[in-house]
Amino acid sequence: MKKYFLILFSFWMFACNSNSSNEVILPENDTIPLTKEEEIVKIYNEAVLPLFKSYLEVEIPTAFKIDEDDLSINAGASFGYVEVSQGLINLTKEHIQLFALSHEVAHIVTITQARLFGLGGSIPKGSITNDYKKAEYLADLIAIHLIKSKLNNEFRLLSTDLPFLQNLLGGSSFTHPSGSDRINEIQTYLENSISTNNDEAFKTSFLRIWKME
Repeated sequence: MKKYFLILFSFWMFACNSNSSNEVILPENDTIPLTKEEEIVKIYNEAVLPLFKSYLEVEIPTAFKIDEDDLSINAGASFGYVEVSQGLINLTKEHIQLFALSHEVAHIVTITQARLFGLGGSIPKGSITNDYKKAEYLADLIAIHLIKSKLNNEFRLLSTDLPFLQNLLGGSSFTHPSGSDRINEIQTYLENSISTNNDEAFKTSFLRIWKME
């Protein structure tokens, strides 16, 4: 009986030791790395959404959708959700991801911002620059202005990477200005912000783009 008890006790001790050896205990400071998808959602939630918190009357989308089949650098926003391409997720430059996401949300607040500047109605068509292209210029402007005004480190990275952004934006189409023209508009705002200030330069560029022929 005593021998049986010792064998049973030894087996129980082995089982406990075996279970303990398989248990992984992470140090308190260690965190599980985020996936690329989780990283871009984090950028949106922690960086992009706060940029637009002053637009109280606009419903900024919080749901996130991923187009896994689209390997181009692409994104879109609608009332209720933001959709991003797998290509944008795979991009390793977080400041470019930040700009792309901010640009899409900026489309949603453009008319609200226009009203704040005393402009009514929809974006007017110009004889040279149509309303679609104006919308792109304005979304770029809102995005770069908010990033410059509120996210210093991210703006510093973005401002030194404008040639890369220009290349991503590509050529012109009926609905989109060329990357070169879009970066020129961004540069105009940046130059004016140095000679005046961010807010004044923003308003000047916004009104000028709105009234483009």
